[in-house]
Amino acid sequence: MSFIFDSSAIINLCGDRKTEKLLDGWTLNLAIYELGNAVWKQVKVHEKITVEEANLILDSLTEVFRRLRKPPAEKPLKTLEIAVKEGLTYYDASYISAAVENNLTLVTDDEKLYEAGKRYARTIKSNEL
Repeated sequence: MSFIFDSSAIINLCGDRKTEKLLDGWTLNLAIYELGNAVWKQVKVHEKITVEEANLILDSLTEVFRRLRKPPAEKPLKTLEIAVKEGLTYYDASYISAAVENNLTLVTDDEKLYEAGKRYARTIKSNEL
């Protein structure tokens, strides 16, 4: 079984030091921006880490991101259909669309994406791996 990981699952698995679960996995190209934004929030919004710590964390997340496979093509119209129907952002719906198009199991720790994803593809949380 092959998995596609959204950024919430990547962050949680890395934070739990379970990066081996990501081996041979997939993600979307947009995930690197979501990962970067999550790190930025820890610095600027939550003030939990320093910029220096953020650099180390993002460097590690970027290395994990580079090792994950990416789907060769995406289906923008199908993604939009899912986003509108499910009330999701286009970004979140793109993970569902990619899971369907590539016959992958979606791994997410985002509750709204998890619930919507189950209607389209096999969907699990990272702690179920």
